[in-house]
Amino acid sequence: MVRSSPELGCNRDRQTNGRKGWLPETELADLRKEMSEDQYQQEFECSFEAAIKGAFYAEEMRTMLAEGRICPIEINRDVKTHTAWDLGVSDSTAIWFIQCVGRERRLVDYYEASGVGLDHYAQVLQDKRIQHGWKYGDHYFPHDIKHRELTTGRSRLQALNVLGIDAVVVPESNVLDGINFVRRMLGRTWIDANRCERGIEALRQYRREYDDKLKDWRKNPLHDWTSHGADALRTFATGFDDSTTTSSDYRIRRPPPPRMGTHWSA
Repeated sequence: MVRSSPELGCNRDRQTNGRKGWLPETELADLRKEMSEDQYQQEFECSFEAAIKGAFYAEEMRTMLAEGRICPIEINRDVKTHTAWDLGVSDSTAIWFIQCVGRERRLVDYYEASGVGLDHYAQVLQDKRIQHGWKYGDHYFPHDIKHRELTTGRSRLQALNVLGIDAVVVPESNVLDGINFVRRMLGRTWIDANRCERGIEALRQYRREYDDKLKDWRKNPLHDWTSHGADALRTFATGFDDSTTTSSDYRIRRPPPPRMGTHWSA
């Protein structure tokens, strides 16, 4: 039996007729042909699992939910916990906490905040290490942390090093390629339904821009609150050295990160 996910308000064991009881089956069949599956599920099945229109990870998230891979996850203290970041300047910063067990990717925690400095996030890492008893692996950041800020004259990469966070800088890559990396990774990913509630919702709602003139979806993603969690996971998917699942000619390779012996890798 497939497990339910209380955090998403869905229960696979409970089926409702929604609005379809109002219409004859023949008319419902015709409407289903004219509508997308998500539209039909939302309109006539009252489905909370139906994807947001234009969502990039609609099918992946639906499959994860159906297979019970969005559920409480026990943290494995024998496995290092990697982090993946999207650093905001005027908006939110998002951090995924990820354990890799064989080919499985386990998203065991998620944190997001805004209006605070890097020292706040360094403290979050320390607090979560004490709370969960895990050891850190690598910390993955987008390429733009190398840029120097006009106000301080130093980069956020330098600021992170001062705070004891040994950052792995993921090279810039095509956004749509990165989205495809995430799609493939989600096929073997488990997400903690409690600790990652906001991150799950960000992935579920991350969608394309809509062109009002053409009345169609654009290829590029819409930048809104969902971008932070989605971009952070994309940083991990494109930066993690996973030669067992991706061909060498398509993988974005990175040099091994320098080891400084900081307390974050202890």
